[in-house]
Amino acid sequence: MTGWMFWIVAALMTAGAVALLLRRLFATDASLPSGSDAAIYRDQLKELERELAAGEIGPAEAEAAKAEIGRRLLAAAGEAKPQAPATAVPLRRVAFGLAVLLPAAALAIYLAEGAPGLPSQPFASRDPGERQAIQTAVAEARALEQRLAASPQDRDGWIELGRRWSELGDSAKAADAYGRAIGLGGADPELTGRYGEALVGANGGTVTDTARAAFEQALKLRPGDIRARYFLALGNAQAGDNRAALELWQGLMRDSPADAPWLPSVRQHLTETAQRLGLDPKTAIPEPQPPTARATPPANGAAAAIASLPPDEQAKAIRGMVDGLAARLQQSPDDLEGWVRLARARRVLGEVDAAADAYARAAALAPDDAGLARAYADALLAAGRGEEVPPVLEAGLRRVLAADPNDLVALWFLGVAAQKAGQPEEARRLWGQMRDQFQEGSPERRAIEQRIVQLPAPGAG
Repeated sequence: MTGWMFWIVAALMTAGAVALLLRRLFATDASLPSGSDAAIYRDQLKELERELAAGEIGPAEAEAAKAEIGRRLLAAAGEAKPQAPATAVPLRRVAFGLAVLLPAAALAIYLAEGAPGLPSQPFASRDPGERQAIQTAVAEARALEQRLAASPQDRDGWIELGRRWSELGDSAKAADAYGRAIGLGGADPELTGRYGEALVGANGGTVTDTARAAFEQALKLRPGDIRARYFLALGNAQAGDNRAALELWQGLMRDSPADAPWLPSVRQHLTETAQRLGLDPKTAIPEPQPPTARATPPANGAAAAIASLPPDEQAKAIRGMVDGLAARLQQSPDDLEGWVRLARARRVLGEVDAAADAYARAAALAPDDAGLARAYADALLAAGRGEEVPPVLEAGLRRVLAADPNDLVALWFLGVAAQKAGQPEEARRLWGQMRDQFQEGSPERRAIEQRIVQLPAPGAG
């Protein structure tokens, strides 16, 4: 936005704000009683007639209110004394004074503290690492969708697509992908549970009939499933069947270890449900199982419980899980699955550097896992560490690129590795392949072209 345009917009906004203020003040001025309370009661009678005509109150209530207002009106009329209408003039003076002083004060403050000449920051230039990671993940999910359109019988592909959309927060697309995978056969309680959870997310936290059927099926396939029991209890509560919800919550409480991260949410639901039934929460909430030796709960149970918590409680629940898991990993540093869970939890908490470090530990334990190397690379980008290419990451991303020659993240990091190794031509080739996937004139394409230009010219050196 140019300088003159900024000031025009600012003036228009200020004028609008002042106009609203003056309108309110003058409206107040016109409605003030001129010397007695009688005008107020007459206005109340008019308002009462309006509410009665609009159906906002019933005839009986209107008659009773009219009688009371009439009584006060007669009393006010008998006590009224002539007064000089001195209120209007000062109020108008105050209004006009504010109309002048407020914009002047705002301008003075802005000129002292603001920066009128500072250019606006386009969205494309904000948080480039995280934005690039998200855009890449979305592009890969869409590419997978296109591949599945040509191979709709690929059950594993649909499961992977559901996982990707779920991680990106698009529950509706995740539910569709999981549903297609289920339609291709195979009784799988984990997949069925994921499908139900995605349906709940796609419907704003409501356990629909289809989601309920999925959780019931998951419970049949795997009795005791934490996620299924949790959401079935939640569905009962949402449907008004508090007794059934209470029994499910109580069973879940009895079967859960005392250090389970979903336990605070279950306890809160139990308290609320007991109160709705007129029960004493102290007697309605059973004791949980003793704390587990392993501080890491079943992943499906934690995900189900944490996802159902209010936003301000989610971080607390995840923090409890993370602290226990991090402490255990100090004693069991070879636990690959534990490091991956820790990395994911760190990302949820916004601890991007710690997440990248946890992925580094996991990648070192599984150097041949291309998917893990890809997740490690995403974490480095989110942490703004796109120039770091450890050997284990480079080897993993070469496997990623062999499977998908257009993987943007692999192209970027391998280009960085080539540049650092004194191979500008290889870096130019990799980044050129990356650049060609973006539209002409896009911020991403310009950034990559600038990086290519900075490479030594062919034959230089």
